[in-house]
Amino acid sequence: ERDSAAALEARDGRPVFYLENALFTGLFGLAFWEELFAPVPGAFHHPYQAGPADAFSASFRERRGAAIERRLEALAVADLPTLLAGAFRRYRGYQCHWVDWRAFDETLVHRAARCIPFDHLAGTWERLLFDPADNRRGFPDLVALGEAPGDYALYEVKGPGDALQEHQRRWLNHFAGLGMPASVLQVSWADG
Repeated sequence: ERDSAAALEARDGRPVFYLENALFTGLFGLAFWEELFAPVPGAFHHPYQAGPADAFSASFRERRGAAIERRLEALAVADLPTLLAGAFRRYRGYQCHWVDWRAFDETLVHRAARCIPFDHLAGTWERLLFDPADNRRGFPDLVALGEAPGDYALYEVKGPGDALQEHQRRWLNHFAGLGMPASVLQVSWADG
């Protein structure tokens, strides 16, 4: 994946990051932190939990439905890069099932929120909320992030004998339905 990222950077002239599942789940965690850690009855058994007990259950969204809808409406009109970068600063270091703090920094959060249109993020988050346990995996390996809104691309890297898994196919189909620039890179080893 890292060699593919370097080749894409050289070809397209924009930074490419190996983030796999960390980017979209991390942005989700930052965007919905308050809803994730809301005092829903039975969700928390001690103050050191990395998320609610029902974080990966089908009832997660249902139990927080109105709060999640309000949050989506607020995010749609927010300065998302500033908001998510602020959440990164505020919550960095706290345990959260959704955020891998080692995978990215505040600058990358800001850049991703600037380049990936809100409707693409919201469509991705909606699918995460539909089935949190299964849909938190299967994201493409690489993300290219340019400078301007809409200037991004997602790449799943597959080598010889490597096939797409079912959860990866589902995400690629979902991205296609949202009009998101996602593709599969078939790579092979060069001789010599």
